[in-house]
Amino acid sequence: MSSVPISPPVRRRLTLAAVACVVSIVVSACGASSPSPAPSAGPLASTAGVRPAQSPSVPPAPACPPAASAPGPATPWWRDRVFYEIFVRSFADSDGDGIGDLRGLTSRLDYLNDGDPTTTTDLGVTGLWLMPIAESPSYHGYDVTDYKAIESDYGTIDDFKAFMAAAHERGIEVVVDLVLNHTSIDHPWFADSRRPGSEHADWYVWSDTQPAVSGPGGVPVWHRDGERWYYGYFWEGMPDLNLRDPDVTAAIDDVARFWLEDLGVDGFRLDAARHLIEDGAVLQNTPETLAWLEGFRSRVEAVKPDALLVGEVWDTTSTASKYVRDGALDMTFEFALAAQTLSAVRLGDPGSLAHVQAEVSAAYPAHGYAGFLTNHDQDRTMDVLSRDVPSAKLAATLLLTGAGVPFVYYGEELGMRGRKPDEAIRTPLAWDASAPGYGFTSGAPWEAMAPGVESANVATQTGDPGSLLSHYRALIGLRMASAALRDGDLIPIGQASPGIYAYLRHGAGETVLVVANLTDGPISDPSLTLPDGPLCGTPRADVLLGAASADAPVVTGTGGFSGYVPVDHLDPRQVVVVRLSP
Repeated sequence: MSSVPISPPVRRRLTLAAVACVVSIVVSACGASSPSPAPSAGPLASTAGVRPAQSPSVPPAPACPPAASAPGPATPWWRDRVFYEIFVRSFADSDGDGIGDLRGLTSRLDYLNDGDPTTTTDLGVTGLWLMPIAESPSYHGYDVTDYKAIESDYGTIDDFKAFMAAAHERGIEVVVDLVLNHTSIDHPWFADSRRPGSEHADWYVWSDTQPAVSGPGGVPVWHRDGERWYYGYFWEGMPDLNLRDPDVTAAIDDVARFWLEDLGVDGFRLDAARHLIEDGAVLQNTPETLAWLEGFRSRVEAVKPDALLVGEVWDTTSTASKYVRDGALDMTFEFALAAQTLSAVRLGDPGSLAHVQAEVSAAYPAHGYAGFLTNHDQDRTMDVLSRDVPSAKLAATLLLTGAGVPFVYYGEELGMRGRKPDEAIRTPLAWDASAPGYGFTSGAPWEAMAPGVESANVATQTGDPGSLLSHYRALIGLRMASAALRDGDLIPIGQASPGIYAYLRHGAGETVLVVANLTDGPISDPSLTLPDGPLCGTPRADVLLGAASADAPVVTGTGGFSGYVPVDHLDPRQVVVVRLSP
């Protein structure tokens, strides 16, 4: 089967003037300090410190290699993207029924990316992940009744095709949730499977006796149906498909082909990827699960060679990374790093974050993980961080200057609040401060708006250069303007000052230094040490974020530095980002 041709994605490249505008917003949002004790924030600073003459005791810096005369090998399209996770039901309602829909989403695409790389008024994301949009009896959609039908609350196939065309016109690639571990109990396949000897009799996992197996915490996973039991890991309304059956695999392959070829999506987020095939009492991460995914990936690539498969493997870093190392998935979401990032920001603890980041970097192939802060199954960032906006800005900065492919949960850029139950962390996004619909709907929202909606809305924050939304817009613009931030390696840096978290991003002929104060107090003269590094020649320091100027390091003979103090002061929660150019 042939794949649908996709025009090359529009890369978001900011002009120097646009970067200056973006960074001036970021700096003010990060709370850079005044000239005493630190210089005031400004736009893209020019030169701050060319380093002094080389000390006789320091070996000469390595000479810088000549600029590459030819482009390097092509990398997959998703590696330098910023993705945005959307719950269609809660994003924008076009018809006043209180439920978000595809036409509403399409009408709001300019908020996400207006297709013009020189503007700074959109968020600037270049990828979308849509939570389930197939037909389902539930509000969330993770129990599918028809894999080839659009959820009727959201619109029609034609509405989805119009959305895809509009997204691609703006350079936005789209992945959709594919729920292949289980279906709804109301799916016609399951109804037929209840009849022994039927066409779909073996499409689900049945037992004539009740197996002595339970889920975590003793939760039942085998459910009675007449005189038999069926397996459903998550609950009785979601029976697991029997992916050992070749007919089930063929049906799932056909579903994937439909979405890739007929509807033109760019890949899938695979829900519950570690649970696909159980083995007795082993209910997750079985060898058969990885083998099935490897085969599925190859069949997907036969339809669309550049399709993305990113999996939900909510597990340890060593386990989640195995899915990527073994070729079962292109990426997995990195849950341990997400949790530790928020913990480090909340507690002011850079040491534990540095330790987890080192484990992550060592575990995955280059750029093999998706970074994020929270998602639709977790309490929202703003509540995790005790509703502290400077902490939310700091967490966003670490995410969007860090390694991995970043995913932003809708509304995080506004500081939307929400704690479980699930409905309370998936509430409608507010476009303005006008009750009762807050720009989301002209009717009554399907779920009550989150607390704090009067300030956590697009209209209120758009005009405020110090808002969280402005900060996110500027950070994404900064990332998309920097090859090192988009796709470079992360190199950890040692520091003498407690509370400092520092690293280099290096790649594509560019090196960027990130220095963050994770504490609630100021830090003077943060001293950095990098025994071996990628630096060369006589660098200069160009500030991209958080200060008016910075000093350049004295580069050692091994391409690093010792006792380097880039700025003389960091305010609480302040981050400084500096490009080090030869």
